[in-house]
Amino acid sequence: MASPRPPHNFGISSPLPNGAAPSGPVPGATPLLPNNGRIIQNGPVRVLCVADVRGNLKSLNELAKQARADHIIHTGDFGFYDDTSLERIVDKTLKHVVQYSPLLPDHVKRSIAQIPPQQPVKARFTPDQLPLSELPQLLDKRLTLDVPVYTVWGACEDVRVLEKFRSGEYKVDNLHIIDEANSRLLDIGGIRLRLLGLGGAVVMHKLFDNGEGKTTIAGGQGTMWTTLLQMGELVDTANRVYDPSETRVFVTHASPAREGMLNQLSVTLKADFSISAGLHFRYGSSYNEFSVNPTLDHYRGKLAASKASFNDVWDTVRSEVESAISSNEAQKTLLDNALDIVDRMPSVANGGNPFGGPVAATNAGGQVDESAFKNMWNFNLADAAFGYLVLEIDNGRIGTEMRAQGFNFSHRTGKPSTAAPAATQLGGGAGAPQFGQAPPAARGAPFQAAQAKPQAPPATTVSPAPVIPKPATPQPSASEKETNGNKETEKPSESPVLKGEKKQSNGLFISNVENEQAARDLFPEEDQSKIVKVEKWGKFGHVVTFGTPEEAKAALDRQPIEHKKPTPQGQPRKPNVKFFEDRGSRREGNAGTWQASSRGGASAPTRGGYQSGASDSETGRGRGGFGRGRGGRGSDRGGRGRGGRGGFNRSGDSPATEKPAAASTGGES
Repeated sequence: MASPRPPHNFGISSPLPNGAAPSGPVPGATPLLPNNGRIIQNGPVRVLCVADVRGNLKSLNELAKQARADHIIHTGDFGFYDDTSLERIVDKTLKHVVQYSPLLPDHVKRSIAQIPPQQPVKARFTPDQLPLSELPQLLDKRLTLDVPVYTVWGACEDVRVLEKFRSGEYKVDNLHIIDEANSRLLDIGGIRLRLLGLGGAVVMHKLFDNGEGKTTIAGGQGTMWTTLLQMGELVDTANRVYDPSETRVFVTHASPAREGMLNQLSVTLKADFSISAGLHFRYGSSYNEFSVNPTLDHYRGKLAASKASFNDVWDTVRSEVESAISSNEAQKTLLDNALDIVDRMPSVANGGNPFGGPVAATNAGGQVDESAFKNMWNFNLADAAFGYLVLEIDNGRIGTEMRAQGFNFSHRTGKPSTAAPAATQLGGGAGAPQFGQAPPAARGAPFQAAQAKPQAPPATTVSPAPVIPKPATPQPSASEKETNGNKETEKPSESPVLKGEKKQSNGLFISNVENEQAARDLFPEEDQSKIVKVEKWGKFGHVVTFGTPEEAKAALDRQPIEHKKPTPQGQPRKPNVKFFEDRGSRREGNAGTWQASSRGGASAPTRGGYQSGASDSETGRGRGGFGRGRGGRGSDRGGRGRGGRGGFNRSGDSPATEKPAAASTGGES
């Protein structure tokens, strides 16, 4: 039996007889790496963080090329819909999804917006006219992902599709779903990056409702939300894979800045960063709690309000939940994990420890561990059509680059915007221009360069009209303009006209229409392409500006005769179209160029920007959880709506035969 070959001693050459050829590796060859030949990436590693691609999955490859990214983290509303999802989506959710889908052309969106509420959308369009996502192309490998993508699910997804991914029936190369049962570990740039994820909207009255989900995943009818069991299982997963040498990133769809329970959960998970979406701003935001809270009491107040909201629901359903899980030890453990998160939250704004540490008896303010308060950094992303964040990791240091298309303020100068390349059409959908450019009138896929479209020159007899093209993602009310996430009514710019000088107008005044889109829809396609802008004027009027007076006159001539005559008294009001003349009339609010803000008023919206899919999941059309219909709480808790206990299964229920959630494996890859 031959003796084992001694290991090579590189760098020390043994003497050889004259003329003999050396055996073994050539001097200077590199030995096999100790990690079985795995390639180690040297130099900086770029991780692209994006949100809300809404089924436009080809854009992930384009964004990765533009940002030179090696990995992608996505924060929800990915587009988890397959060919069977359309039949399960209720009409209200479907209208929301298609309204903001980048895969549908504008004329289809306008047609859907005009469908009466009592008529279902699916009765007017065939499934091939309503593509919800490019996920089927990934499943049959017509489309591939160029770099690894790590994502949670958002508020508008199909729970059946997610369950097929969890069971292994669906599998896509380079697509990794991070959830309460599965984390991911990236060994890049000299650090070990641990990704912990939680998907879905956070809705207090649905924390105990599983909807149509068969496991701990909750959702139904095209929407998804978070349950208390998911939070408990995420804590269990994070504890099992805990390693103090790792850098922890908490990836969520809902924002920890607005959801106190998520904020406390991120502290429980010992997260160094949180990355979230769901606010739909034009800019991403980067902050820590110390930078946005003037005092610890202010921060405690946010957590205390969230705790009070949760306890209001928990007190209603507690007895029923506890009896439902009395025979299921695994679910009791997960529930205790989640309730421990809430117990650590302060109950009042003043004093106490917001991080659940000990409170000194001699100090009413408590002993506060400020490490998380000052050191945990939070990133909230703009939608993929408007911006992204890049984490550049090198030598153990994480740098950031945040890019945003931003707002277009060129209208304030009274001059037309400089010509910017229009976005190309990708899948017939809406998109956004390159960063730093004014949003084009034509819509296309995010960040796609193309040829600039020629614009009709303005008439020489009037001042140039400012060009305010439509944004890449349609707005709920086009007469409203988002300013840092808050709605403000747009005001038409002034065109100076000398006294006594009558100039032909290139604008048409339309009364009795609700919003900008309704004003646009009065014109045929040939006239819509010539519209420069639409502005709200007064309470019930809009001014539609064309490039030249001739175009305005031609558009007026093509209007039906009933739109040119005033509505007779006693009859329903119809739109009225005529030439616009600025006679110095009072504008809405009479507040000059800067209108009086409506924030805080009776009609002020509760959230800036348009509502995400989370608003759909808050309608209570699901099973209502364990609601007892307490007085004055609306229909969300009406009755005892028990149709599915949010995963809290009695031993005799059919789902109880499922594998316990706590037994889920795979905390790491």
